[in-house]
Amino acid sequence: MWLASKQVFSIVPSASSWIWIVSLVFMGMAHGSLDLHVQEWSRNGEFKAKGWTKFLWYIGLMVLTFLIFYFFPLILTLAFLTLTAIHFGEADRVHAVECFGSSSYIPKSWAWIRGSFVVAIPSILHPVKTWEPFYHLSNYAYNSGVGNSISIFGYSLLIGATIVSLVGSFDRRIKWSSPIVAAYIFESIICLLWFVYLPPLFAIGGYFLAIHSTKHMLRLSQFKMQKHNNSDILKSVLKLHVDAMWLGLPAYLVVIIWSYFLGADWTSSLAFASIGFYLISTFPHHLLVAKIPIRNFISEPNDSVLDKTIQKFSSSLMKFNINSGHDDVYSSSAPERASSSSHIE
Repeated sequence: MWLASKQVFSIVPSASSWIWIVSLVFMGMAHGSLDLHVQEWSRNGEFKAKGWTKFLWYIGLMVLTFLIFYFFPLILTLAFLTLTAIHFGEADRVHAVECFGSSSYIPKSWAWIRGSFVVAIPSILHPVKTWEPFYHLSNYAYNSGVGNSISIFGYSLLIGATIVSLVGSFDRRIKWSSPIVAAYIFESIICLLWFVYLPPLFAIGGYFLAIHSTKHMLRLSQFKMQKHNNSDILKSVLKLHVDAMWLGLPAYLVVIIWSYFLGADWTSSLAFASIGFYLISTFPHHLLVAKIPIRNFISEPNDSVLDKTIQKFSSSLMKFNINSGHDDVYSSSAPERASSSSHIE
């Protein structure tokens, strides 16, 4: 299957822009456009995001980021890639913690190494392709200086994150026998191979759709389900897409207009323009998402088919004397609750 997948992937680099556009329309733009919805929840007191109830702050940071990128494109791009690594890695870690309970400890350093795969590997293996979107956005041509800066950045980020991750692995709170720890490590290995064997735009587009945006939507859907006292996750996600349209439609319009001024073919221009939009909006998006509290439980035991399946699987493990200790959050009858701190401590 792996060899067959490599053969298929080898003939699809030309489809990278399409993959990105599909991810943009289906989940990518929607997941960020829900920030207005998160701010509404903050205004009502659920998330207590002080200072973020006024959307003007959000737009102001976007404008400020654009101005910095205009004058210092390379510096801002490397800063954006660093923030992207932190944001993606933290999202994966928080999602795992929320699904399996905060007692299944996953150190922050593991999140950083996961996120570094997303930006460091393309920077090391494909510095020209990594800079291509930002060249069209800034008209700052690729040269040896840019290439060396991107490569050094990639190596530095990957080596630094690896060292910090190894040091963090000595934390006594890590329960290596926990299934979620094994699953998180396995998923990280798959993520590493994904970015090694696929071209950058294709790899990041697929990851953005299949992993990051999906987890973000599922996380917010759980809050919405709790708020409206229902258990239909599909309807909740679809409703979130509708909610996202208030901010999504203007965002789509900005991307379309921006793509008109880029000098690539129309699919690549749309993809590059959307990357530019993420470049200027990731910082306020990250700060706002950091206000969402980590929840210790995602749902009651009987809320979904997934929960029932996990509960049956846990029961089966108990029959084989595989002790999961007191970490089985699905066996608890306690109501869903949220911790007081965000995932950025």
